[in-house]
Amino acid sequence: MSETKLRDISSFVRRKMRRLPSQSFVMLLASAVGFATGLACVGLKWSIKWVSDLMSVFISPGANPVLLLLPLAGLVLAALFSRLVVGENLSRSTDKLITFLRKGGSDIKKSHIYGPLAANVFTLGFGGSAGAEGPIAVAGAAIGSNMARYMGLTPQQVRLFIGCGAGAGIAAIFKAPVGGMLFTLEILRLPFTSVTVFALLLACLASALTCYMLTGFTFDVFLAEAFPFPTSAYLGVVGLGIFAGVYSLYYSDIVERVGRLLGRLGGQWTRILVAGAGMGLLLYIFPALYGEGYGVMDKMLNGDWRALWASGPFAQASSDDVWTLAAIVGALLAVKAVAVGWTTYAGVAGDFAPTLFAGSLAGLLFAVMANKLTGSALPAGDFALIGMCAVFAGVIRAPFMAMFLTPEMTGNFTLFLPMVLASGLSYGIVRLVRSENYYHERFRYGGGTKNTG
Repeated sequence: MSETKLRDISSFVRRKMRRLPSQSFVMLLASAVGFATGLACVGLKWSIKWVSDLMSVFISPGANPVLLLLPLAGLVLAALFSRLVVGENLSRSTDKLITFLRKGGSDIKKSHIYGPLAANVFTLGFGGSAGAEGPIAVAGAAIGSNMARYMGLTPQQVRLFIGCGAGAGIAAIFKAPVGGMLFTLEILRLPFTSVTVFALLLACLASALTCYMLTGFTFDVFLAEAFPFPTSAYLGVVGLGIFAGVYSLYYSDIVERVGRLLGRLGGQWTRILVAGAGMGLLLYIFPALYGEGYGVMDKMLNGDWRALWASGPFAQASSDDVWTLAAIVGALLAVKAVAVGWTTYAGVAGDFAPTLFAGSLAGLLFAVMANKLTGSALPAGDFALIGMCAVFAGVIRAPFMAMFLTPEMTGNFTLFLPMVLASGLSYGIVRLVRSENYYHERFRYGGGTKNTG
């Protein structure tokens, strides 16, 4: 089909849509933004898996020296792509989007539709320890901005579709439409009316369903056997909520310290070299830190705890020994924040998935140690899932998003009440010490300073 014919069809569709009643137009465009963002998310997931599978041929049971180099290679490729193709540093993309919106911006460059996604594939596919949600949120926002501007909308209306696209990105990557909505409302904090909230819901539903259908109607993390939660375990949930709150403070502090350290190192390539070398060392010792970690989380929630160390130097360790399990899980819990700091400040990745991984470790460690020391029988898999919600709420400081996103992404609402209790306690403890929003703190040491438009 010729370029002229495509332009004619495009102009025809635009004229027809503009003649619709205003509310119908908003709903239809929001659904289109959600569908397009869902397709982008599917491409991102497939690409990360494809690159990870390519790298997996170098990984075998036991020690894998190649892991010392893979993260550095990924960070270098992400930086080269960002600089040579997009023309800017794409790290800390969510911070930059929030800053952009706070300054009243509405025009996001087309290169941000594909740039953060490609850089994220290099970062995670080669072993970076973080998530894909930040890049897909920015890509969704760019899709919303460009589609809205193409339809001739005002800057204020364009900002509505930026929010729809960003929320749709989160909804798609986690297959959690309500979680995506709450990202826009609770973290981006864009003003929405009753009509525009419904448009946001449509965008998030369209993106989540698109991704869910095109990835085989499966969840990334799934608790295979869901039993009624025993009421006798609620005291343990209180303890887990407190533990998750304290750990969230540690996690946030370590990520900040790593960010400040890298910020003092001068040039971008120095930061990449230090972060890549450090990440490679951690990955060599703990291969479970590779990428988003959903595969490891899925196995851990379903009782296969050896997945945490099956392919590392500790491959011969037994999961039957509680103290061995506690030592390895505790070490992973301690270094996860360091790995996240190196990955997110030197590469292009998201903040949410690593808090879920750390939360599953916190819940598992708490349940195993409580059972050992008190003789109780807390369900370790359930507590790992509750821990995901609690640490997310504490670190990101978005309790409502945590309460809905975690059960949505796992397809398990049987633990909703204990999740609410644990995440509320975790969030409350963090707020006693830190009054600022999670992303507002980033602006003090290098996050969110460059325009997205």
